[in-house]
Amino acid sequence: MYMYIRRRLSYYAILVGLMVFGISFLNKERRYSRMNTSVNYHHRYGIEVETEPLNLPRKNMFSFSNSSGIVCITFMGRLGNLMMEYAFLYAMARSKGLYPILPEDSLLPKIFAIHHTTLSRIGFPEDACSELPIHEERWDVSYDENLFQVAQSKGANYRFNGYFQSWKYWIKHERDIRSVFQFNDEINRNAVSQFQEILKERDFTLDNDSVVVSVHVRREDYLSKEVVNYGKLSPGATFYFNAMSFFKNRFNNVLFIVGSTDTEWCRKTFHGEPNIYISTGNSAAVDMALLSLANHTIMSVGTYGWWIGWMSGGISIYYKHIFVPGSPFSKHFRHNSTDDFIYPGWIPMD
Repeated sequence: MYMYIRRRLSYYAILVGLMVFGISFLNKERRYSRMNTSVNYHHRYGIEVETEPLNLPRKNMFSFSNSSGIVCITFMGRLGNLMMEYAFLYAMARSKGLYPILPEDSLLPKIFAIHHTTLSRIGFPEDACSELPIHEERWDVSYDENLFQVAQSKGANYRFNGYFQSWKYWIKHERDIRSVFQFNDEINRNAVSQFQEILKERDFTLDNDSVVVSVHVRREDYLSKEVVNYGKLSPGATFYFNAMSFFKNRFNNVLFIVGSTDTEWCRKTFHGEPNIYISTGNSAAVDMALLSLANHTIMSVGTYGWWIGWMSGGISIYYKHIFVPGSPFSKHFRHNSTDDFIYPGWIPMD
């Protein structure tokens, strides 16, 4: 009897252990799937690629008949800025039950799973937005709570102006934003194919102690006299080597994939460094998709690298000297703080 009881207890102990392992594994997978925005779990490991066109998720759709009015913004800048602006527009539309208006020629629906909600789609004249009064954002790179406190009445339409570069605007809708910013199938296939080829070329196998780190290097436009005088800062080589050392000390094997418009500077700067691949010849969208496949991120400055770090979902290191204190650019940050811009948990570095 004693041996029988011992065997039964051992059996239950093993069963409980397997259940705990299973729950832990599922939780890990769920955390992983939340972290990875640009491609699914299988894409991350290069196992399969979807071949069918990306179907727009129903939750990304908007119905004008169910909206109390329209909301417009002035879209400005390149891809990173456009994404910040759309994230604000999406959050405003969802929060207040409004129909978000995109330009007829918007690039975003061509890149992401975004519903192309235009004025012509709902039968409005093309100047419907331009005739609305403007609610101006106060800082551009900080959260302006006044924008969400604008008085709302049934049938009213709204127009906002700014860059809206704060995660605080849309953090309550972050899961939706991750769904919205899924790359279309063609971009996905291209990025995943390149990622697989890079790993194969470098004979690099991903595991718990072998990781890929994306490095976004922004230089050229930040080096002009006008931009420098405005107070914008861009890191030098020291920052990138410090950030790379952080990952080298943390993991046994690290492969760095570098994306930049200044590839010549990158080649000269990183010459002789092992396990570095410099991406060339891609569009901004494909490069973003490629870099977002990495486990972790090193970003310089600007919104383009910001979104790569957010999409990757791992450790993100950023250059902490974004502006010159007292400069014209510093006035775009509330209380000279970057807290509203930098995503929680990211690591600053010199």
